[in-house]
Amino acid sequence: MAQLKLKVKKVGSKHPITKTFGFAARVLTNGTADFDDIVKEAGHNTTMHKAELRMAFELCMDSVTEMLKQGMIVDLGPIGKIYPSCSAGWYEKEEDMKLDDVKPQLYFRAGDDVAGAIKAAKLVWAKASDQEEEEEEGGETPAPSTDDNNGGGSDTGGGTNGDNGGNGDDEGDAN
Repeated sequence: MAQLKLKVKKVGSKHPITKTFGFAARVLTNGTADFDDIVKEAGHNTTMHKAELRMAFELCMDSVTEMLKQGMIVDLGPIGKIYPSCSAGWYEKEEDMKLDDVKPQLYFRAGDDVAGAIKAAKLVWAKASDQEEEEEEGGETPAPSTDDNNGGGSDTGGGTNGDNGGNGDDEGDAN
């Protein structure tokens, strides 16, 4: 398999602590694979009709949804795990932390193969034409970031979050 190539652009961003304006990096994605694309690709070299595959996949996604709603960790095999978690700021004294300060979240921890492909990706600076191309294809063009993760994009790495205290490792196993 060829090495993944990710185009990166510089975006305006506010520093979460100093509130000074600067820049952060943001990936320009290589498009979006929707449900139909996934079903079509999954059906290659099989005897399954796309309607059968779609139905089976939808049933699986219904099960995943229900399990997540029940607070379970969902292991999606080579894709990774999705699990409930929480975030809160850091407090010096236990009694200072209030339940209102804790916010429930959903985390994704990529499987080894997926995480390895992303970590090994070759990064290149995007050109202005790449940005225009993504906008024409309906891709998301993020506004300048003012979030607490310093403009670094979403947290799907399964280990850190943008607050002062959580580590995102609430799933109870070693991977």
